Amino acid sequence: MNDAIIDLLGWLTQSFGSLGWAILTLSLGVRLALLPLSLRLARRARRNQEILQVLKPEIEQLKKRFEKKPERLFAEMRELYQKHNYNPLDIPAMLAGFIQLPIFGILYRAIRSALASQTAFLWIKNLAVSDVCLTLVILFITGLTACLMPSASAQARNVLVMIQVAVTFLIVWKLAAGLALYWVSSSMVNLLQTIWLRHHRESRSNR
Repeated sequence: MNDAIIDLLGWLTQSFGSLGWAILTLSLGVRLALLPLSLRLARRARRNQEILQVLKPEIEQLKKRFEKKPERLFAEMRELYQKHNYNPLDIPAMLAGFIQLPIFGILYRAIRSALASQTAFLWIKNLAVSDVCLTLVILFITGLTACLMPSASAQARNVLVMIQVAVTFLIVWKLAAGLALYWVSSSMVNLLQTIWLRHHRESRSNR
């Protein structure tokens, strides 16, 4: 499969006359193919987050009430979760998410192998080295996506944004620009998915 994706990337490069456009096209194509699965997982995650927000006052009361009785607290919280059909450890969603990792890993290796020679794209002089502008674009998209995620409070949202941006920066600041292009396209799909889910949820709540 790795060789097939490398061959496809080579064919796209010849078709577009640009490795940069080939990377964007291939990564977007893969993300769009996986979009039904991604949306299903995102809906499950959002639903769990919304239920947890509703249950948070009751959870805090239980923690205070059974502070010195951890076994009773565990039993009461388990009963509360079951009553509201909430699963703090959504194993099916986690397993489905891991299924995507080998696909992205193969795509990542295919792009990396294509960056053996110096290649320019748009303002980027060499796709094989890191680019500050691309890093800033990735951080902006990551922060905006985190801002649009549901959270219990503005403070919690700010903490989530800072953590995600910081972790992303540590990963991408030395990443080759060709691989950063793949990250940008993938992040854009995540952002559009988050906006659509947020709009869909608000439209449903206003009915």
